Amino acid sequence: MGKLTFSVRQILTVLAIMASPMAVFAGAHTSAPPPVMLADVDPYVHRSNFIVADLERAFRVYRDIIGFKVDAMAPASTFMDDVLNIPAEADTRIAFLSSGEGEFGNIAMTEIKGVELPRDNGIHSSVLIVEVQRDMETLFEQLKAEGCEVDGIYELSRPSRREIAFTDLDGHRVILMKLHAPERSTDGNGAGLE
Repeated sequence: MGKLTFSVRQILTVLAIMASPMAVFAGAHTSAPPPVMLADVDPYVHRSNFIVADLERAFRVYRDIIGFKVDAMAPASTFMDDVLNIPAEADTRIAFLSSGEGEFGNIAMTEIKGVELPRDNGIHSSVLIVEVQRDMETLFEQLKAEGCEVDGIYELSRPSRREIAFTDLDGHRVILMKLHAPERSTDGNGAGLE
């Protein structure tokens, strides 16, 4: 029988999973947390974290319409309370969402109940840009039906794409982007040009 070999990355991944802070919340999440992998590039953005008033309401947009998967849910840690300046009297939970390819979620959502949440009114300080493959008209209609503030469907170039800009139910600005397939042309001899 052959000798088993493991890379340093594989060993570190197993150790990270075993030491995962999600283990503290045993039984509190909807599914096992996804494996944690070390980044291959530096810097590497792991995820954004949105403050939401109601996770189930946010899931109707991000899971049911856009298509993210809910990887895990748990009570938010005191670390997140400190980072986000959440008052002690607030009740908090956190959810991790991914496109199915994420290792610890592409997006985190921290639900805060029991205190009034600020809403971005005016110049938006950030925007989440998500590439999608689905029909833009359908997404547009679903977002409107859910109550999101939808600007419209834009046809843009460089790269050639369609985008929907909207504000979700918690005031977060989002752009859904669908890239057009690159057009192939010929050089007169029938050879394709990119």
